[in-house]
Amino acid sequence: MPTTQSEGRCFDARPDRIDYRDRTYLPRLVSLPERFPSVDFITSFFPDYSGNDLVLDQGQEGACTGFGLAAVVNYLLWKSQLEGKKLIALPGVEGTLIRPEAIWDEAYAKEMEIDPVSPHMLYQMARLYDEWPGEDYEGSSCRGAMKGWYRHGVCLLKNWMKKPSTGKARVPKVGWELDAAKRPMGAYYRINKDSLNDMQSAIAEVGAIYCSAEVHPGWWLEEPDAKGLEHDREIKGLPIISMANMDPTGGHAFAFVGYTADGFIVQNSWGPDWGFNGFAVLRYRDWLLHGSDAWVAVLGAAMRIPKDFAASRTRSSTGLADVAAGKMNWSWSTETTGAAPSHTGGKADPWSEEEAYLHSIVLGNEGRPLNRLVDMPDAEAALREIVFEIPSTRVPEVAKTLPKGQPPKVVVYAHGGLNSEGDSIHRIRRLAPYFEANGIYPIFLTWRTGFWESISNILDDAVSEFVFGGPAGAGGVFDDIRQRLSDAKDRTLEVACSNILVKPVWSQMKQNADVGSHAGGGLAQFANALVKLRAELKPLEVHCVGHSAGSIILGQLLTLLGKKDFKVDSVELYAAACTVEFANRHYAGAVENGTLAKKSLYCHTMSDRREQEDSIGPYGKSLLYLVSRALEDVHKMPLLGMEGAWRDLSSRSDLWNSASAIQKQLGQWRDFVSKEISLTIHDEPFVTDGVTARPIAHGTFDNDVAVIANTIVRLRGSKPLAVEIANLSGF
Repeated sequence: MPTTQSEGRCFDARPDRIDYRDRTYLPRLVSLPERFPSVDFITSFFPDYSGNDLVLDQGQEGACTGFGLAAVVNYLLWKSQLEGKKLIALPGVEGTLIRPEAIWDEAYAKEMEIDPVSPHMLYQMARLYDEWPGEDYEGSSCRGAMKGWYRHGVCLLKNWMKKPSTGKARVPKVGWELDAAKRPMGAYYRINKDSLNDMQSAIAEVGAIYCSAEVHPGWWLEEPDAKGLEHDREIKGLPIISMANMDPTGGHAFAFVGYTADGFIVQNSWGPDWGFNGFAVLRYRDWLLHGSDAWVAVLGAAMRIPKDFAASRTRSSTGLADVAAGKMNWSWSTETTGAAPSHTGGKADPWSEEEAYLHSIVLGNEGRPLNRLVDMPDAEAALREIVFEIPSTRVPEVAKTLPKGQPPKVVVYAHGGLNSEGDSIHRIRRLAPYFEANGIYPIFLTWRTGFWESISNILDDAVSEFVFGGPAGAGGVFDDIRQRLSDAKDRTLEVACSNILVKPVWSQMKQNADVGSHAGGGLAQFANALVKLRAELKPLEVHCVGHSAGSIILGQLLTLLGKKDFKVDSVELYAAACTVEFANRHYAGAVENGTLAKKSLYCHTMSDRREQEDSIGPYGKSLLYLVSRALEDVHKMPLLGMEGAWRDLSSRSDLWNSASAIQKQLGQWRDFVSKEISLTIHDEPFVTDGVTARPIAHGTFDNDVAVIANTIVRLRGSKPLAVEIANLSGF
């Protein structure tokens, strides 16, 4: 749904996508009043509410998801204040409504003042947790805003405002996150928007619900005809939104704070001059025709957040209640029980999710960086913060554990792109502390994909269709494959992957890396920030480590840095998934133009024997075999991370495509690496992650204590390590 403009307003609320994990609101079995709140309550307290500046005005700003949820929170805080002062009866309890004018004085007025919460923070959260990648739009969804409140709380408006001149969000005040923790979300549920009874019950039970709908010209509250605008029969001045012209204008988010015989009472964010002190009635039929989403939530109890986790600057998968309980640092095996043990005396314990994000650039579709910092206005600012601002002060501190005489060092670590963003962050939490504890400041490049999960599911489906002719049994495909299929099965899967969705996914990943290297792309911004960081911290060594498809990102980055006359101190590749042709262009090219010394390129592969013993889902060989034979443009494309790219294998004369152009590229690479390149071929059947031995596989290089230890020793410049690698398990 595109952002639209009308009557000086911006309409950009997007309907939530279906998520079957949503918990659905179930009404209490109590009779509802004819209208809620009462006429006395509305006429007595709504003007007071508006007079306390709790009816917000978003102006021309496209941030209604933030303003709409802020309206709900403000209303619930205000209602709680009234109940606490016993000015209104609590639900289900006998009591008398005390009119403000009966007790109004300066003391009462001061007691009833509450500071509004920040709609700007909630809107920023909505975009951070939204379902649409990128930031080239102003809109967001209600679910994104609800996730933000649940995971971070909400701070006061005075701690997170807007610049009056530009309207752009400014960095919030120091301590905003501690203030936000004072207003956490409690329980919350999605409401069936088509059930008027459920919505009325939620309003009567809680006081306000969060909604979005398609609005139309009736919302301007202009007189539709000579008869004039209709009003509520019992409350003078409370208008009913006309349905005379219902041409949709755009999506809008708001609060429902009551209901009448005619419809729901809207609290809008168009200022107190709209309707009755900022309120109006939306007819039930209008809602059923145009309503998009409805949510109900209650205020949670304020919790004391542990100091280590207080600065919730980043996207989080954990709610505030779990943070307060320390769940963010719990067991790796279940993530639900038991504290993670210390393997290094606390010197390299797993990082928090937040610390991992503060060292990570997440690249999305078309190579665009994604903003994962709550207090940064956009992805470009977040990238500068992570690659330049924070390292400018942290790198010299981290470097103090390096051997005497060593310059400060940064390692750019590019993940393979096979795992989801969450899985990549999980790896960083375990892996990164060892680099930093040994004096090397790590910055990670993370692809926002779930390629491994996607390819496994597609392969399972392909086996069912191509081999069994139908769905797999309840026991799972994989067990049957081991017994019934051999190389013929792998060839079938290779054909399937070429003809269905796997190959386009792989091609899109490579294209994202390429596009990201163009002006304004994520890699281009990353390269600019690295250049600036080295200028700030001379002398600064910059090293690169890439695993699997991470070699594609690093190759593009090397070419970018070469154009800026930026020399990289070393590159180390684990099981590189790039083609030999790509390596000739980007890695050999970097050596030829002086960006990288030839002796500073280090490569690791599995032996061909181990590649054939590896598997990915039901496919009985390694991922690199699958890429070479099914996912690249040419069948049997030589890949840099396979042993056969470096030397002829007498038993595998048919390993590569025989086309002359392919053989020429292969020969060109072998001529280039004939001297000085460090190649390690891993033929051991098992590796250790520090806790257990596991079969060697394409994905185990960053679990291998020996491999990571040797990399860090090389980067440090000497033995022993300041902190030994003790535990790379759990991912």
